[in-house]
Amino acid sequence: MWFRNLQIFRLADAWQYSSEDLTVALKRGLFVGCGATDQMARGWVPPRGAEGELVFTQQKQQLIALGVEQKLLPAAVVRQYAQEKLEDIEAAQGYKPGRKQVREVIEHMTLELLPRAFAKRGLTYLWIDPVNRWLVVDAASSQRADDAIEQLKLSLGDLPLSLLKTKLAPATAMTQWLADGAAPEGFTIDRDC
Repeated sequence: MWFRNLQIFRLADAWQYSSEDLTVALKRGLFVGCGATDQMARGWVPPRGAEGELVFTQQKQQLIALGVEQKLLPAAVVRQYAQEKLEDIEAAQGYKPGRKQVREVIEHMTLELLPRAFAKRGLTYLWIDPVNRWLVVDAASSQRADDAIEQLKLSLGDLPLSLLKTKLAPATAMTQWLADGAAPEGFTIDRDC
């Protein structure tokens, strides 16, 4: 398994979770799928499949996975069903429903349609390097990484970390390499990526 996107954080010196301690903490927030009226569910799953441990450890490196399930219910579908219901109400009352009544109908239609909505599942992997004090989240967006970090904070109670900040942005550094025509040791400038 390869991480495609990296959100890198620095763990504080207070991080003292062994694999066993981390497993116990994560068991408090195990993944349970969405109920009939839930729009989203999050929880910890084994990173190597259903039969594995919650924390996969290899040479003091730890890998965990956050499972997310979200019900897909497009707003256009809710509006369509709500509009039909509102037309029935208007015909029965003789006048258009007010804002409050419209909002109540939309909420009612959402709850009625949720059990029939499709559920989409996804995983977010987190790699923890307690020796070098790194926490890496495989997430393309900072929001998805923040959601994973927040879930980890809920399980652990406290998570002392900070976002990795460099003196020079990677894009700026690589542009400078191209402008100068020289790359640092270990890199070369070629025609293709």
